[in-house]
Amino acid sequence: MNLRPELRMSNSDPKPVDQTPHAFAGGSWKPFKEQLSSPPVATIRLITWNIDAESQCGPLRMAGALRYLEGLTNTFPREIPLIIFFQEVVRNDLMLLQAAPWVRARFALTDTDSNHWKAPYYGTTTLVDRRLPLSRVYRAFYKDTQMDRDGLYVDIATKPAASSQRILRFCNTHLESLDAAPPLRPAQFAEASQHLHAPSIHAGILAGDLNAIEPFDRALHVTCDFKDAYLEAGGKEDSHEGYTWGYQSYAEVQDRFGPGRLDKVLFCGRVKVRGLQRIGIGVKVEEAKRAKMRSFGALEFVTDHYGLMADVVVD
Repeated sequence: MNLRPELRMSNSDPKPVDQTPHAFAGGSWKPFKEQLSSPPVATIRLITWNIDAESQCGPLRMAGALRYLEGLTNTFPREIPLIIFFQEVVRNDLMLLQAAPWVRARFALTDTDSNHWKAPYYGTTTLVDRRLPLSRVYRAFYKDTQMDRDGLYVDIATKPAASSQRILRFCNTHLESLDAAPPLRPAQFAEASQHLHAPSIHAGILAGDLNAIEPFDRALHVTCDFKDAYLEAGGKEDSHEGYTWGYQSYAEVQDRFGPGRLDKVLFCGRVKVRGLQRIGIGVKVEEAKRAKMRSFGALEFVTDHYGLMADVVVD
């Protein structure tokens, strides 16, 4: 979510804007080229997490989130490549990402600065495992948005270039927060759907903070021909087991909005999503820094959202 309303409507150009990913080599971040020799891709592990741009002590919170993710990812089978989506990243977070040794060693970054964001304060960014055959990165801004929201797309060639390529397209998005008249999220969702259902795409993954706070949000994936990983696994709406937001927020915010399943992993095409689970539950900044956060009246959690993790299996 994001509780900071903007004062204007942005009629953005929906034309995609290509970005150059970067990887760390020779002591600096350099443009990253597609790994043409990569083996065929069968399974990719996906993490998505809204890191909360609004709360105080942002650097402490992002440092805590990265420390947690480093420990978590160290437990994964090494042979499974990883993609990480972040929403509500601020400029300082990009610096922390680039300074983290485990990020430098393993990932290409879609953003090393905020030049591709239209929002003045925060945006989205994606980490892509270096071993993946990354063929394209681009950003498409939603036509109607009050908060400069967009979809950040990453194309992975699931077969070597010498064979008939199959493109797996990932979309990292943060749909419009709060309510609007008329609603903005349905049109934004439909725009993202067009990119993920394109004829050249073997399968598509849409994940992030979808801000599903109104009744119509529950049907958007059906309207646009997606499957919801949580529901496909037998999850139920209005269940605490599925909620991703509301438990790590200030009491007055919880009272106003209540808990909800704001974050989702959706998919379409010839792909399956397995093992969906929430992550980041109860994660706080390091113990030595908590007194400082309390002195500012800030909560000790690294973010007000739980993250999601799942395996994407290509058919």
